Amino acid sequence: MAEKRDNSVLFSLRELRGIEEQRVQEEEDAKRRAEEERLRQQMEEERRRREEEEARRRAEQEEQQRREQEVEQRRREEELRLQEAERRARIEAEARMEQDRMAKEMEARAIEARRKRPTALLAIAGSLVVVVGVLGYFAHQTLQERDEAQLQAEELQREVQDMQASLAETNEQIAEARGAIDEAETEAEREAAREALAQAEQQRAEQQEALDRLQEQRAERQQQQRQGSGGGGGAAADEADESQGGVEVDCDPDDPLCGL
Repeated sequence: MAEKRDNSVLFSLRELRGIEEQRVQEEEDAKRRAEEERLRQQMEEERRRREEEEARRRAEQEEQQRREQEVEQRRREEELRLQEAERRARIEAEARMEQDRMAKEMEARAIEARRKRPTALLAIAGSLVVVVGVLGYFAHQTLQERDEAQLQAEELQREVQDMQASLAETNEQIAEARGAIDEAETEAEREAAREALAQAEQQRAEQQEALDRLQEQRAERQQQQRQGSGGGGGAAADEADESQGGVEVDCDPDDPLCGL
């Protein structure tokens, strides 16, 4: 009987020892899991901070580039406006000078022709009127074409600025979506944030492609305007020469005004 009690006591002691060892093991496991979770959260927080910093830095760089592009574009537009104003002033001045020259020449030749044949004077006056009219028409036509080109360039620049603003908004949406992924508490929220991020990145790619096309069009337009610099008035002069050459005057071959 005493031996049975001893065996029962030993069994109880072994049970208690096993329970104690299990409790200690569970505490150690809990501490280990808590430490692993703490390390995981710390690493996740560091990663999130790095991504936010990278997104902020990238947004600042893109904003800086956008501002620099706007400054450069304003400078180019101002340069184009100055060139256009100079061309217009030059065309108008050339037209006025040509009209003045022709008026003086007409007056001088009229005085000379008055002593000879009135018919020649009338023919000269008629041809000069035609030439002056042609020059004035083509000068006006050239100015209208320049104005239309300037309006098209300004409209294209507005489209570029609108697209740049849209692209900046999309970059902000991408940064917000990345932050939402890090802050999501459930897998459903994280998946929704990933979908929003994918859509925003796709939208940014499309906007960037459209912006590149607009900038190429703007560069081509500016190149065409630069190539057109200094060419105003040439077509008008050619047309004037053709108009002048098409007038036939019946006069004395010995007359110095014959052929005008």
